[in-house]
Amino acid sequence: MEFIYVLASLLLLFAPTGAQDLSSYCPEAIRTAEHAIPYEAYRTFRTDYSLEYCVLTTTITDPNDGSTSTKNTPSALSQAVCPSAGGTWTHRTGWEDESGSGGLSTSQKYLCAVSTFALMEDKCTYMAMSDDRAASVSSVRSLGFNDLDMTNLQIYDADGDPNTKNKVVFTLSLTSTEYTAMISASTFTYLQPVLHNVKVSPILESVESNANLRIRGNSERSATQLKEAVETYITANTEYCTNCVVTISEDFTTSTYSINEVLVTGTTDAAAFAAALTVDHDATGLITSITADMPNVKWNDEASWILQSGNATARHTPFWDRGIYGDNVVAGVGDSGLDYQSCYFYDETVPVTFDGQLYENTAHRKVVQYVAFADAVEGENGGHGTHVAGTIAGSSSGGEADGGMAPNAKIAFYDIGNPGAQFLTVPGNLAVSMFPPAHRLGAQLHSNSWGSASNVYSGNSRQIDEYSYEHQDFLVLVAAGNSGSSPGTLGSPATAKNCISVGATQNGNNDNDLAGFSSRGPAFDGRIKPDVVAPGLSVTSANSIPTPTDNHCSRTNMAGTSMATPATAGIVALAQQYFQDGFYPSGKKTMEDGFKPMGALLKAVIVNSAQRLTGGNANAQGTGYPNFDQGFGIVELDQTLNFENSDKGLFLRGDFSNMPTFTSPSDPPVIHKFTSTCSSSSFRATLVWHDPPSQTSNSKSLLNDLDILVTSSDGVEIYPNGGTQRDSINNVESISFKSEKGKEYTVKIYATDIQVGVQPYSYVVTGCFISPDRPIPSNILSKEILIKAGIGLIGICLLAGLTFGAYKLGKGRNGKNNTFEGIERIEDKKVQGKGKVRKNMWQDTKKWNDMI
Repeated sequence: MEFIYVLASLLLLFAPTGAQDLSSYCPEAIRTAEHAIPYEAYRTFRTDYSLEYCVLTTTITDPNDGSTSTKNTPSALSQAVCPSAGGTWTHRTGWEDESGSGGLSTSQKYLCAVSTFALMEDKCTYMAMSDDRAASVSSVRSLGFNDLDMTNLQIYDADGDPNTKNKVVFTLSLTSTEYTAMISASTFTYLQPVLHNVKVSPILESVESNANLRIRGNSERSATQLKEAVETYITANTEYCTNCVVTISEDFTTSTYSINEVLVTGTTDAAAFAAALTVDHDATGLITSITADMPNVKWNDEASWILQSGNATARHTPFWDRGIYGDNVVAGVGDSGLDYQSCYFYDETVPVTFDGQLYENTAHRKVVQYVAFADAVEGENGGHGTHVAGTIAGSSSGGEADGGMAPNAKIAFYDIGNPGAQFLTVPGNLAVSMFPPAHRLGAQLHSNSWGSASNVYSGNSRQIDEYSYEHQDFLVLVAAGNSGSSPGTLGSPATAKNCISVGATQNGNNDNDLAGFSSRGPAFDGRIKPDVVAPGLSVTSANSIPTPTDNHCSRTNMAGTSMATPATAGIVALAQQYFQDGFYPSGKKTMEDGFKPMGALLKAVIVNSAQRLTGGNANAQGTGYPNFDQGFGIVELDQTLNFENSDKGLFLRGDFSNMPTFTSPSDPPVIHKFTSTCSSSSFRATLVWHDPPSQTSNSKSLLNDLDILVTSSDGVEIYPNGGTQRDSINNVESISFKSEKGKEYTVKIYATDIQVGVQPYSYVVTGCFISPDRPIPSNILSKEILIKAGIGLIGICLLAGLTFGAYKLGKGRNGKNNTFEGIERIEDKKVQGKGKVRKNMWQDTKKWNDMI
C-alpha cells in the first residue's frame, strides 16, 4: 500500500482557530500546527491586538517553608497593557525568585500555568526551558531584557520538587530577530512556539454571553478533581463568573476510556471565561475541551429547508416535495471512518463483510462501498465520518429525525482515520487511490471534511484538479477550514480550483450570519474562496459509539465547516437527480430528457443558487460581492433549479455526453440573447470550467482562461464577480444584476487563453425571461407576450418562405443546397464563421435554434 502520513487534521467540532493572519510574523510551525495560538474565542473579547492577556493574582505556596506570596499591585507590564484594569489586575509571573529559593507546590501547579499569550503584531509567544535558573535569567538580560516584567517573561518551576528547583520554564514574546538571538543562547534546553492543547469549540464565538459551558478533563483526573479545579479558578477570577455554579455532568470510566465533565452555569461572558480558563490551564493538560452547552437543534431538518429554498421558518422543501431525494445517486466520502451499524446506514438484509480492506455491494440500501485504507479496520469510534455521511445521506427505517440532505442517496466510503491518531492517513495521490473506487461505482460527487491549515496549492489540491479535469463528470467538495475570521485562513486542499470550497454559517435562526470559526479567503493566488457557505453550527446527525450494536440510533451535535460541506454535498446530490430524471427543461419529471450532468454544471448550479449574506462576519473584507468571507453566499437550490409553471427562466449547458468545449482563443464565442419579461428581477449568469492541474510552485493557478460578459440592449457591459473588467484568475465567473422589463441581455462566453488541451465548460443563466429550451409557462402568457409571439410567428413564416425560395433557387443553380453552407454561429445579427459545423461542437448546431 502506497501512502504517506500527512499533517492533515480533521476539521472537527472543537477545531481551534486563529485570531489573525500569523504569516507575517510567526514561523511556519505555529501556523500549520493543529493547535496554533491564539483562540478565536480569545479574539471575541480582546479586539485590540496590542493587548496582552492579564489575570488576577492568586496566592502561591512555597514548598520549602510553607510561606505564601501574593502580588497585590499591578506589575509594570500589567499597567502598560491593561490600563483600564487599574489596581485590580496584575500580570501573574508565578513564583519569581532569581536566587532559586522559590518554587511551586504540586497541588498549586495548575494555578500557575502559562498565562501570557501575546498578540503583538510582530511577535509570537514561545516557551523556553532551562536547567539553570540564574544562568538563563542572566542570558535573557544580556540580550537587553533587563526588566523581567517588561520582557513578557514568566518564570516558574517545571515541577514542585525543591531538589530540582533550578529547572525553570520561560514564556517570552519575541520578534523573529529576538528569537534568532535567543535560540543561540546555550542556557536553553528548549525554545519552541507555545501551542494550546485545549480544544475550544467554535460555537463559543457565536453564543449568548451568559451561555453555560461544558468542560471536559483528561482521563487521569476524576470529575470531582476537575470540579474542584474549576471552582478554585472561579474563586480567584470572578471577572466573568461572579455567580457561577459548577456541577458534575459526566463521571464515566471504563477500562479503556473515561469521560469527566462539569457544567458551569452563570457566566456573564462565556467566550471570555473559556479563553481565560484555557490560557490559565494550558501547561497542565487538566482541561481537554470546552464548548457551549446549547440545546441540540434538529439541524439537518433545518438545513434541508434552508438549502433547498432559503426558508427555515416555512419549512419549504420543493425538491423533496417532487420526489427528489437523491435516488440513483452515489456520494463518495473520505473521512475518519463510518459506523455502518448506525440505524442511519444499517441494512439487516445485506451485511457489510470485508474482503481484506474492501467491501462492495451495490444491493446495500445505503453503504455500497467501504475502503478501509488507513488501518485495515472497518468502522469508527471517533464519530466524525459517521456524522458527515449522515448529513449527506443518512436515513433510518424507523423515520428518526436528523437524516441527510439526500436521504435516498448511497455512500461510497474511504476510511482515512486511525483510532486515536492525531492526524489522518491520506493517500499519497488522491487521483489514484481515493477517487477512482467511488467513481467506478457511479459516484459523481465526493465530500471531504478534512485538510491542513496551509493556504497553498498543495499536492492534494493539484490531485483534485487533475482528477476532475480528466473526469469531467466528477465534482469534489472540500471544507474551507475552521481557522477563523482573518483573511487568508483558508486551508488546503480547499484551495483546489475545481472543487467547491465550503464555509459555514450559523444556526437556523441566524443563517444570515457567517460563523466566526469559518476560514476566509482569498486563496493564495487571489482566487475567490470559499465558493459558497452552508449551515455549520449546532448540526445534529448520526454518531458512532465505542461498542456499536446493530441498528443503534445514536446522534450527536457538532459544528464546523466539516458539517457545512456534507450538507452542500447532499444538495449537489439533489441537483444531480434533477438532471438525471429529466426535470430540465420542462420543470417536470420527463425521463427521456434526462442526462448525466458535468461536474462543472453541478458546481455552476450551486454557485448560481447562492444568495448573499448580509449579517455578522459576512462582509468583513469589504462590502463587495462576491467576497473572500462568504464567497458567493449561502446555497438556496430553488434560486436556480425550478419546476413547471415557475415564472423563473432557466437556461443551461453541461450534458456530459455532449460537452461544450473551446480549443483555442480563435474559436467563435457562444452568444445567447434573453429579453426580460419582469421589472427589477434578478438576472444571473454563471460560467464554470474544470481547469487543468497546475504546478504547485506556480504563483497563479489558472491555466485555461475563459470569460463571460453580459451586455444590455443599451450597450452597458456587465463583468463577472463584481469586477469592472474581465476576470483572469478564477475558473468560476458569475454575473448578477437586476434586469429591466423589455430590455434584451446578450450573454457572451469566449476563450481568452487555452494553454492546455481542450477545455470543456458549463454555464447556467437564470432570470425572468422565456428560456429558449422551454415552452412558455401558461401562467405568464400575458396579452403582451401573446401579441409579440403572434408577430414573431408571422416573421417566422415569412422567413420560412424566403428560405424555401432561396433553397429552390440554389437547387436550380447548381443542384446543391448552398444557402446554409457557411452558417456556423449567429452573432450581432451577422453570419459568422465558415465551412461546416465542426464535429462535437454540439452548441454550434443548436445556435440557430437558440437565436430564433
